[in-house]
Amino acid sequence: MEKEKTYFEKEAPVAEVCEENLYRLNGRVPLRKAIPFGLQHVLAMFVANLAPVMIVCGAAIVQGTQNHLTAAEITQILQCAMFAAGIGTTMQLYSFWKIGSRLPIVMGVSFTFLGSLLIICTNPALGYEGMVGAVILGGIFEGLVGLSAKYWRRFLTPVVSACVVIAIGLSLLSVGMDSWGGGSGVEDFGAWYHLFVGAFTLIVCLVSRYLLKGVYKNLNILVGLVFGYILATVFTAAGIAPMVDLSGISETVSQVGYFSLPKLVFLTEHKPIF
Repeated sequence: MEKEKTYFEKEAPVAEVCEENLYRLNGRVPLRKAIPFGLQHVLAMFVANLAPVMIVCGAAIVQGTQNHLTAAEITQILQCAMFAAGIGTTMQLYSFWKIGSRLPIVMGVSFTFLGSLLIICTNPALGYEGMVGAVILGGIFEGLVGLSAKYWRRFLTPVVSACVVIAIGLSLLSVGMDSWGGGSGVEDFGAWYHLFVGAFTLIVCLVSRYLLKGVYKNLNILVGLVFGYILATVFTAAGIAPMVDLSGISETVSQVGYFSLPKLVFLTEHKPIF
């Protein structure tokens, strides 16, 4: 009996370049569509990769003390996050065995566990080290759960998935509001120019979603980012909003370097506890 072909085997590579291929697995699209959609995907991934790390590591304390992580340590963690995201993205594109989807999925840091990680890393008895231990054990458990998905996936009905997504969204409202106000811990938190730029960006995203035609509707996030950055630049150049303090960047770069490979966590100063 002939073996049934998988979904990926059925979908052969498409040599023709056309707009309809945007929603096909192996389709090739024109550059005028590939560039803006790819740029939006990368920008959204880049911000989502950096923001959770900066939020968690900015609040984390060293176990048994009240000391926070240094700027150099946070920079190294950010580099590790981007390096790991590249590995995960490559594994998604070039799958092997049961790992990888063969789709252009850009992997990155998840906001899902932000609330629980903040509780762990701000506890003096656990601190950053306890959070790293929780991430390692949680990653192993999640990997086992993912490989056994065929046995329990039928229990995840649309109602269950919707409730989980809503719960995650509600738990992240405070994070979004902190960003809207200018960032957690800033002196001018909640200033009118922060709120104005955030509201303007949101309105541009919503309006462009309705005004753009065809597949370009999906570029509303990119349009909002561009106009939001332009407005923020105008406010800064006009002296309305203060310039971001970048004085410590040169010192941090001199300590860390422009690029550094991740170190094994068991060989660093902050070792996890289990």
